[in-house]
Amino acid sequence: MRNILLSVVVVSTLVAAGLGGTFAGFVDTEISEDNFVKAGISDLLVNGKNDPIGAKIQYTHAMPCKSIDFWIDLYNWGVCQGGMVYMHFMNVQSMESGTKRHNDVEYVYDGVASVGGGIPDGYRPVLPGEPAGPGVWSSEPEKIAEVGDGYVLDIYIPDDHPCLMGEDYGSGVSEHLGVHIMVPLKGQIGEELGDPDYNGDGMVDDVEEVRWAEEGNRWVQIAGLAGKLADIECNKSPLGFLATQERTWVHVDVHLQQIACPDWPDEQTKWWPTNALQGDVAYWDMMFELTTD
Repeated sequence: MRNILLSVVVVSTLVAAGLGGTFAGFVDTEISEDNFVKAGISDLLVNGKNDPIGAKIQYTHAMPCKSIDFWIDLYNWGVCQGGMVYMHFMNVQSMESGTKRHNDVEYVYDGVASVGGGIPDGYRPVLPGEPAGPGVWSSEPEKIAEVGDGYVLDIYIPDDHPCLMGEDYGSGVSEHLGVHIMVPLKGQIGEELGDPDYNGDGMVDDVEEVRWAEEGNRWVQIAGLAGKLADIECNKSPLGFLATQERTWVHVDVHLQQIACPDWPDEQTKWWPTNALQGDVAYWDMMFELTTD
């Protein structure tokens, strides 16, 4: 009996020794903590602002053949590695608009009114909802250019003249408002110039633009954003690559074009159809896009 117990003890010991071999060797464990993935931030500031952005082109006394210049500041305030900047003209529309303000009252020309009180014949106070639609003219020259039956200088324009623009030609304003977009060549941007007039206010004034040009810097015109406003609406054109924390400028040149009458070769009178644009307004939106790959 004693021998049997001893055998059991020996077997148990050997089994325990075999199990102990499972944990033999060396183990070293290290832990990496605080792992995460965070999406980058793409943030394009236009004239120092997000929506509603500060870039607006507003001019109330546009003249044919006279360019109006605006400068727009673009700043990549994101934390990604930069990206392409695009500009898109959208929602272009025109409307007949021909009011004249006198003593805080808006007047419109209808050709027949006689209100007295020093108001010239043909003008009356604007009614609710005006000026809009056919038959609302800013002046007699506009009316003649649209429907005829009047004089340009000493020449009578009949109501069937082939160069008449037609009643309510407000829709033609965007056909004759030329827009050209220029941006600096890559690497020639705002803060790198050391311009003492550059104040970082997010807007480029005339003094800053002139000083920038005097430094010998050049502009490059964006072909996709050059031409009549109505024609370039369909284009979303790349302005160039804008790195993170980098600033650039956009030069917008707006030009009201003339409308020629081929039947009148005389330089003094050939542009009389342009009168159809008097007082009318073209509206559009501008979209700026920063695309980070």
